[in-house]
Amino acid sequence: MSLEKSDATTNLSHHAIHIPGTAPNNLTRHPLIDKCHKEFDIFFNNIGFHSHLMHHYLAAYALGASKERLQEIYDTHASYMRPIPDSVGIITRNTYRQELGNRNAYTSYLNFFTEEIKQFGMMETIRYWMFKDDMLTLVLGALYHPTIHLAYAAEFNLPKIASEALAMAACTDHRLVPLFGTLDQPLPSTLNKKNGTQSIYDIINRIRRDPDFDDVVHFSDQFKDRSVLENTKAVAKLREYASQWHFKDIESNLQELFIHWIFIEAATGIRKNHEVKLDFDLTHVLTSVHAVYTLVPHLTSTQAELLLSHYMLESLMYYVAQGRPPIEMDLLAEYKSPQAINGSDTPWLDVFRLALAAEEPHCIKAVRAIALAQIVYGSSDGNDQKEVEGSSSTFVTRKNQDLLFLKAAQLTVDVAGKGTAQMPNFVFTGIGYKETWE
Repeated sequence: MSLEKSDATTNLSHHAIHIPGTAPNNLTRHPLIDKCHKEFDIFFNNIGFHSHLMHHYLAAYALGASKERLQEIYDTHASYMRPIPDSVGIITRNTYRQELGNRNAYTSYLNFFTEEIKQFGMMETIRYWMFKDDMLTLVLGALYHPTIHLAYAAEFNLPKIASEALAMAACTDHRLVPLFGTLDQPLPSTLNKKNGTQSIYDIINRIRRDPDFDDVVHFSDQFKDRSVLENTKAVAKLREYASQWHFKDIESNLQELFIHWIFIEAATGIRKNHEVKLDFDLTHVLTSVHAVYTLVPHLTSTQAELLLSHYMLESLMYYVAQGRPPIEMDLLAEYKSPQAINGSDTPWLDVFRLALAAEEPHCIKAVRAIALAQIVYGSSDGNDQKEVEGSSSTFVTRKNQDLLFLKAAQLTVDVAGKGTAQMPNFVFTGIGYKETWE
């Protein structure tokens, strides 16, 4: 069995934010990346929580962090990492399915994917294994963490991070099978190129009003995503809604996903006469759409469409699981950051400084995602009054959207920036439930 060369990739235009700092620009001169790879498990506790050490490190590096700040980030996360586990045996292409879902097999999978990358190259290995058999279900599992890790590998050209990401995916449980099916029991694609007519905004609003979801998940449920995934009727409804998404082309649909999940992340955490909040799971939907944006240009058109359709369906599941919160765009537009510097000519740089100083890793990741969307999808084309396709009437022009991007980033750093690596300042109970606000 050989790893065949992929068809031509989408070759979509791609942007990334990399601000020069005092740390070496060449990441091969960052020994902490190798140290993390060799010494630490990708799961830092017995529950299976994922290491965010390299996410935080690389996001800070991209925003110009000093060598000293990068060392601080490393030391903070390294203090609670677990040592890399012993191998459970040699994994081959013929046996790779035997240990899927077993976190104890991380080192064995790491060794396997390291050899795959050495033989075939990083991006060819990612393309092949991401879509091999049931692997996409695992890559998108665990709150998108393998997807996010893969994107860091692609963005920074780090084969060791890619092997970690694929090993992480292989160790992920099969929780998403009800949404996506399996190799033996496949489900039809939810991406309907011919008949889908609805925008994400339309679909979200219809889901929010749909009484079929009223008793699917409750505030008291510990694992709300499982409550949705184990409900056959809810899963069928979600697949139906996802199939109604209007597919225009890869680039347009990716843009729609990116923009809408920024505002769903930020504008669901605002209520009148309440302290602002951020939902932990919905923040991951935002940081993972940044990952999807990073990966899509490296994929074939068929692969990219499959990734977008799966991602869209899963993101709707998380919206339901977190209580179908209202998206308060008017309140986001009115948001006044207590940390904003009055009269500042560089409000984005002010946000970056706060994000770099924040101890909580998701803060800087979310801020960088929002800033990238500002660069890629903002009003730099000079057409400030151009309508934003599929948007709510509250943010109808690109000029308004630019301001809302900044507001979303400011709100994110105001809330998430208060937390630490081990005590994050997020809502974990679902931001759409009334009990969360009582």
